[in-house]
Amino acid sequence: DRRTVKILGGGRFQWIAFNSETREFSGTGGGTYTAEDGVYTENIEFFSRDDTRVGAQLQFIYEVKDGDWHHSGKSSKGDPMYEIWSPYKQAYQGARF
Repeated sequence: DRRTVKILGGGRFQWIAFNSETREFSGTGGGTYTAEDGVYTENIEFFSRDDTRVGAQLQFIYEVKDGDWHHSGKSSKGDPMYEIWSPYKQAYQGARF
């Protein structure tokens, strides 16, 4: 039931994590980003769960496949990760909040 929503626009990003069943807030973070030539870079300006992450830069390799954004790199903790992002309407259509 944990969900994460990330919004990208105007060179800025923000994510929020929550439990859609209990409506419990898990955390949020954000800052600025660039996405050029298959490289997506986040510059973290705020991070509710761990303020030591502020100032970090995360870099990922990305590509769009069948309308979904695929990227890989390392998480803010340094762990390898692979994520697939779907458009909000597609991922949350019919979701209960």
